[in-house]
This record gives sequence, C-alpha cells and structure tokens, in this order.
Amino acid sequence: MTARDAVLEHLFAKTTRRGIKLGLERIRAAAAEFGNPQQSYHSIHVAGTNGKGSVCAFLESALRHAGHRTGLFTSPHIVAFEERFAIDGAPVSQQDWLDVYQDLDECIERLGLTFFEAITLLAFEIFRRRDVRWAVFETGLGGRLDATNALAPDACVITTLGIDHAEYLGSTLRAIAREKLGIVKKGVPVVMAEPDDAGVRALARDTCAARSAPLFMVRPADISNVVRENARTCFHYCGREYVIPLYGAFQPLNASCAAKALDVLSCCPADAVSQGIGAVRLPGRFQVIEREGHVWVFDVGHNAQAAKVFAQSVAARFGDTPVCLVAGIMKDKDIPAMMASYAGVCDTFVTTVPQTDRACDASILASHVPQGFAGRVHVAPDVGDALERAAAMARGPICVTGSFYTVGEAMRALGIAPYSPS
Repeated sequence: MTARDAVLEHLFAKTTRRGIKLGLERIRAAAAEFGNPQQSYHSIHVAGTNGKGSVCAFLESALRHAGHRTGLFTSPHIVAFEERFAIDGAPVSQQDWLDVYQDLDECIERLGLTFFEAITLLAFEIFRRRDVRWAVFETGLGGRLDATNALAPDACVITTLGIDHAEYLGSTLRAIAREKLGIVKKGVPVVMAEPDDAGVRALARDTCAARSAPLFMVRPADISNVVRENARTCFHYCGREYVIPLYGAFQPLNASCAAKALDVLSCCPADAVSQGIGAVRLPGRFQVIEREGHVWVFDVGHNAQAAKVFAQSVAARFGDTPVCLVAGIMKDKDIPAMMASYAGVCDTFVTTVPQTDRACDASILASHVPQGFAGRVHVAPDVGDALERAAAMARGPICVTGSFYTVGEAMRALGIAPYSPS
C-alpha cells in the first residue's frame, strides 16, 4: 500500500467511524490553530441542491482567465481524490496534498475532525501555501453547519434548490432553503438562482435583509436565445452572449449565476468572464464521450430534480434514438421519481450497484421501473458487468447516471479520465 493509499484509507474510515457531524466548532478551532488560512485569499462560497459544481467550475475558469491564481474545492470526486483540490484548473499532485496533510494530521486527530472537516482544512491550507488569490468553495452538505462555512467569503452563491438529504436538512423546500441561506454573512453579497417557490423567495429576501447582505436574483426569464447543438449551448444573459461547452438544460442558469457573481464583485473584465465560462471543463455533467464504438453519456446527477433535468437533456440531444441507461442510485434518494424520469427517455434499463454501502440494491431499483415501461430491464451485480451488458445491447447512446459513485466506477472501468475530451 502506498503512502497515499494509507492516508486515504485512514481518511475515509472517518466517514464510517465518525459519520456526519454537522457543526462549525471543530473546523473553526482547527483553522485557528493554523492562523485561519482561509482568510489569506479572496473566496466565493457556493451552496445549493443542484448545480453547485457547475457554478464553481464556471467561477474558477473565469477568475483564471482574468489572470488570477485560483483554487477550487469541490466534492465528491469522480475518479481520483486529487480532483477535489485544483490549482489554476488542474488537480493538485499526490505529493502536494500529502505534504500538507502531514502537518495537519495531529490536529485533525486531536480535535476529532470528520472526513469532510479534515479535507476542508486541507483545502484551506493547500490554497494558502500555493499562493492562491481567489478560491471557490463548494459546500458539502447544506450550508449553515457545513465545514466550508468557516470561510469569510467575498460573495455567496446559492444555486437551484430541491429536496435532497432530507434527514439532515429537512423535508420541505423552506427548511432546505433555510440551511442553504445559512452561508449568508453580514454585508456579503448573495447571488441566487431565483426559486420558483414564492415562500422561499421571501425567506431569501428576509434573511439577506436581516444580515444587510445585498441579494441579486438570477431570473430564468433574463436568460434568452438559448440554442443547444452538439456539445455546446449558446445563450444571452442580461444583454451579453455566452457560449458554453456544455449541453445540460440547467447550464445556462448555472453560468448566469457565476457571471452575475463576478459582475457584482467587479474582479474580472467582462471579456474574461465570457472567455472563462466558454472554456470551462466539467466532467460528469452530461459529458459525451465516444469510446469502443459507442457514444457514452456520463452524468453525476443524483436526486429527483437532477434526474428530471437530465432526462430533458437526453430528449433534446437524442430525440427518438434508442437509449440504453445504466442506473446506480443511493438508497436515500427518491428512487421512484428518478426512475420515472429515466424511463421517459430510454428503451433499455440496466440497473446496477456501485461499491458503497449507501447504494440501493440493483433488483430494488429494477422494481421501481414504472409499470407500463415497454423496454427491456436488466439487473447487473456491479458497474463493470452493467457496462458490458449495455455495450452488447445498445442500439444508440449509453447513458450512465444516478450517482458520482456509478459514474466514477464506469469511467475507471472504461479507462476514461474525467477530463477526457468529448
């Protein structure tokens, strides 16, 4: 076992041993011991149910194209742990994070940090040591009590909201919004994808007003002239044209949230924002790759809202072309709703189970295929077997979706690096 593998085994064991313990006391104490490294650079804090990773990627790319040295902290990773920490658009090296971790390890153990708290502290310190000027942080779970909320950000962004992680965040949109809005800081501007729910909009306005935080809503109605073709999308937002190398239905909204945040901060010229947004690389978000004679579509969407949007994108991109869909989903998701969305755009299901205790059994997934589905349904014991079955049966594109775990295992099995060109 390599030193890297040993440390990762130790880190991931914290998930089982310590679980998820929301709260800021431990991360604040740990960061203070190292002089609060997260305060040594500018930062943008991003929360939301769906689109967080996309907004973070758009922000980082635009900041980099404006000439800033950037850091990007996202989770989870798709294939390699190092993807979680990027400097100037590239994942850190194994040695980079191992060297920093060795200096943090004693504090992490003494204070009993959870896995996510430990890697958040790791990101704080990596970015300081690498002289980052602007860092973008994605929340792990919720916002109010998430370890990333130890930041003192220059701006906050809240993406689209939906029901997910209800056992921790609540089972209503208002409850979930309250947790996400917990990242709002006194006087710090907030950019938010405008919620459909009037009550949630009012909650956002009241929360920001109470903290004297300027609120800027990004309204879908302000996004126009949307044209999607092949692997790119063109659209206008607030009178400016953007071209992004992504096809997903919500990506214009995500890109617009990033553009608005950077406009509010006045930290990037408009041309750099357009160029950066147009040059973004975002693996696992309706990522289309040709491999071994097949068209593969990888999408890490992992809740009911994401599945619905993914299905819309499949329908728009492939029309009536037969689609084979490989699905591996976690137990705690709204599986009936997700399977119903998938069933509307595929003619063949292959249900499977990725290698995590959180995953739903493949047979149970298959049982949730809606009655009346006219296509074929196959159950595969693991992701590798699911890919083989899909490749043997497919008469068109093969979509792999349902979770980060499923997509990551599929990419590894096919020998695809997350940042492979389409």
